[in-house]
Amino acid sequence: MIVFCTHCWTETTSDKTTCPRCGADLSLDSRSFEAKLVSALDHPLPEARARICWLVGKNHVEGAVEKLMELVQSDPDMFVRRAAIEALGHLSSPTVKDFLRSLVGQENPWLRETIKDSLRQLQRDS
Repeated sequence: MIVFCTHCWTETTSDKTTCPRCGADLSLDSRSFEAKLVSALDHPLPEARARICWLVGKNHVEGAVEKLMELVQSDPDMFVRRAAIEALGHLSSPTVKDFLRSLVGQENPWLRETIKDSLRQLQRDS
């Protein structure tokens, strides 16, 4: 089975005990679940980044706000950007509302609607 090192995102196989690139122990990662989720937002596969955005939102990982905002602004994959916007709609950081409001004029109608939905979600949750 193919796995990724959670430290450098090198692809390897599940039978390896250390990462062939960075040497990290693949069986031991003492970081918290939230820290691992935030780190996984840098995954090289867009499908994985989008799924992690969903997990971050559902688990209310407030420590991911900065990274999610970065993804919204710079990720090349539209689905990842949308997933990051949706995740932000579940986080109560004071900067989230202002950030989303600054994006309401977004050209892309799909993203614009997602931004409005996330702002409504924040309103309901407060």
